[in-house]
Amino acid sequence: STSPNRNPAVGFHRITPAKHYSRSIIFIDDIARQEPHETSTSVDIFSHDGIRWYCQVRCGEQKTQPMGPFTKRQAERVQEARRTRIAQKGTAWLVFERTGEDW
Repeated sequence: STSPNRNPAVGFHRITPAKHYSRSIIFIDDIARQEPHETSTSVDIFSHDGIRWYCQVRCGEQKTQPMGPFTKRQAERVQEARRTRIAQKGTAWLVFERTGEDW
């Protein structure tokens, strides 16, 4: 008999929902005037396995390529650095992919 903790076949693994932690951006006044008002911007960190963490910027329906993998602590530092830079410089320097899909 097969134990419920064992993988059913070699090469397959269990998929668990990603854990997400978002930090919204509060723009500096000069930058806020240049940013689109309809879209919210956040810097998210997420993990599918609780070990490897990724950082990604989301602006409305757009998002950047995930950066990582990092430890959770490293991802939190990257998240804060990105959030601060976006608050000071805006999002024009970021490369977004337009997508309607969720992670």
